[in-house]
Amino acid sequence: MHTPEQVAASIKEIIKQKYGNLNAYAQEKNITPTQLYALLNGKEYLSLFSAVRFSTDFDLNIDYCTKGELPVLSPDHDYNMLLEAATDFFYAVRDEDKARDEFERKYDDLSSDEREQSKKYLEKLRIDKAKAGCALVDLLNAGWGEENPDDDIEKPIIPKSTMKLHEAIQDVIRQSGHPLTFTEIAKQINAQELYSRKDGQSVPASQISARVKSYPQLFDVNENDNPHTVTNR
Repeated sequence: MHTPEQVAASIKEIIKQKYGNLNAYAQEKNITPTQLYALLNGKEYLSLFSAVRFSTDFDLNIDYCTKGELPVLSPDHDYNMLLEAATDFFYAVRDEDKARDEFERKYDDLSSDEREQSKKYLEKLRIDKAKAGCALVDLLNAGWGEENPDDDIEKPIIPKSTMKLHEAIQDVIRQSGHPLTFTEIAKQINAQELYSRKDGQSVPASQISARVKSYPQLFDVNENDNPHTVTNR
């Protein structure tokens, strides 16, 4: 069971994904932004009339809009996996929203380098959210029991990372909080898809080693370790 606030938040997110913002949707539907905001204030569930409108526009379940009840899923669902995927998606959305709010709040006080770093971090969080959304949609579609593939829920588009390789290396070392070997760095970059090679292949440890040595101003190689490890300067 979802609260009216959660239902309103879900609909707002769908509108933003499809239209960019609520005002654009209101303009296309010939209603005022004030009317739309009043409708999605989260203080109560939608009326049947409004639920039908959103059901038509976004294929949303009417019971979800009017009562907060999601459709009954088929027995094919693995409920533990579904709960885990839904939880992962919830936290991914929360983390991106929190980071974006903090970035906007501190923007004027950040240096240009800090702004660029924050933008790259937000980019990573957007990719993480899209991946979590795709995993959840896969599970929902697998157990929905629909015979027509056209009725499947549409997956979110996973944006491609625009990180350069040395930036991805810095990112995974920063995430780990301790020195990493070239192999460990390569595994993390490939697992998180932080960098895309032109040939589509995974990044090998040898490429990490070569890139680190090309940026001595950014990285320290701990040659006393066996195998060698890398830290950010």
